[in-house]
Amino acid sequence: MKKFILLPFFLFACTNYLFAQVIGPVIDTYKINVTRNDNFIDETTPGHAHTNATLDIKIGSNERTNSFSTDIVSSKDYSFPIIFLFPGTPPPVTYVKLTFSPSFLSSGYYPLNTNVGDQTIIPAIGNSSQNFGYGTSITCIAKNKYTFSITRFNAFSPNALKNSSPQNKTSIVHNPSLGFSELYYTATAKETISINVIDIYGKIVRAYNTDVEAGLNKLPIDIQNNHVGGTYIVEWKSSNGTKGTLKMVKQ
Repeated sequence: MKKFILLPFFLFACTNYLFAQVIGPVIDTYKINVTRNDNFIDETTPGHAHTNATLDIKIGSNERTNSFSTDIVSSKDYSFPIIFLFPGTPPPVTYVKLTFSPSFLSSGYYPLNTNVGDQTIIPAIGNSSQNFGYGTSITCIAKNKYTFSITRFNAFSPNALKNSSPQNKTSIVHNPSLGFSELYYTATAKETISINVIDIYGKIVRAYNTDVEAGLNKLPIDIQNNHVGGTYIVEWKSSNGTKGTLKMVKQ
């Protein structure tokens, strides 16, 4: 009698096992939505990043990848399995990585700030042979929802490379800083220099003109008050036609 009672249970267990082998285990998932929305869309705007971007998100052993085209606002979803944790176990850290064109311009992994309103700043990834790099700002705008923008930083614009002499090379001294740096500019003659400091959202936070003499000139860049830490663009333009952009980081 016991054999007849156990037989249905045995058949039921075998059926469930075979069914699981065919369709696989059911795994609950959730989505992370990411939107690329660059602040410098116009190609004539300093900071415009005319590059495709690949954004990787890694949570524990799970990694997902999406590609974003240049010059358009686009959204992509990342699907991750729900991870069940024992009480008191901290959740795994979420990491993000950006790769640009050419592909050797890669940021490596950075911890992603997941609190609503928080930003993750990935410093400019540079190409020393061509004097440019790309910086990225990622903002958490809602639970599992992010927007990111890419900014291109140039040591010189193409016009500056064509028209300027080696003495026109510029640099930012005290960088990073707490908000006070200097633009070192070596002039070949008397010139008028226009300076704009632009935040990563495209807003000009400081601007002024000044006259310089031949030789090394140290031009102050002061954003100590009322400006948050992060990456800024210092855009300079000379009355002789040369111009360029540099990256400045406020801690």
